[in-house]
Amino acid sequence: MKTCIATVSLGGTLADKLDGIAAAGFDGVEILDADLAASPLTVAEVAQRCNDLGLTVDLYQPFRRAEGVTDTEFIQVLERFHRECDTMEALGADAILVVSNTDADAIDDRDLTASQLHALGAAAAEHGATVMFEALAWGTHINRVADVEDALTRADHPSLSLVVDTFHLYAVGDDITDVQALVPRSIGFVQVADAPWMDLELIQWSRNHRCFPGDGDFDVFAPVAALLESGYTGPLSLEIFNPGYRERPAAEVAAHGAESLSALINRLEYTTT
Repeated sequence: MKTCIATVSLGGTLADKLDGIAAAGFDGVEILDADLAASPLTVAEVAQRCNDLGLTVDLYQPFRRAEGVTDTEFIQVLERFHRECDTMEALGADAILVVSNTDADAIDDRDLTASQLHALGAAAAEHGATVMFEALAWGTHINRVADVEDALTRADHPSLSLVVDTFHLYAVGDDITDVQALVPRSIGFVQVADAPWMDLELIQWSRNHRCFPGDGDFDVFAPVAALLESGYTGPLSLEIFNPGYRERPAAEVAAHGAESLSALINRLEYTTT
């Protein structure tokens, strides 16, 4: 099972993060656009550093306000998207994360969203890439994995895939049955995050209290096991928003993340073999 971690999970410079991730034994990395923008390294230098460290760049993220916008604005969306895909390509990646629209003015029209996602899929294909579409729990109209699958089914483009994030899954009240209902071939990427159960605004809960598998209250094992049983063979990636983690040395946090993910994978292998 290929292991991956998002750079947002760690503190320090992007170089510190990549060094810590490689030292912890991860196979790949998700690179956050803000980490890239804050780094003194050029995109080419980041790509070379990942290559030298033996890390694949499995995802470039996130691309926001991509769907549910007016036709006029969508012209600008496509222009932004092509620029971000150029960056993704320069990093050596072939997948870009697109998240559901969380703005109050998002248009509640599933067919419009589908047509815009189809256009993004076509644009991604020009870059040899796949759009990984994720429902954020606080998405205005798309906030569940079933919403994403419906939109992608309507969009009907081979360069579109679905992201399952265990935090968003549980935060909106979904569970293993919602994962089991997904069409296996639609799943392109899996992000694993645990968290304590808290009565907070969703975005505050997500941005401040995620933790590594086994450190919180979620049953992350059940949905991940269901995904593997359905045939998913892509990376298992840790995407952990937690200010406390970012205050500690990147190598220390990366090592803890690798240990927690390894324990989950060992349990999955023992159960599914």
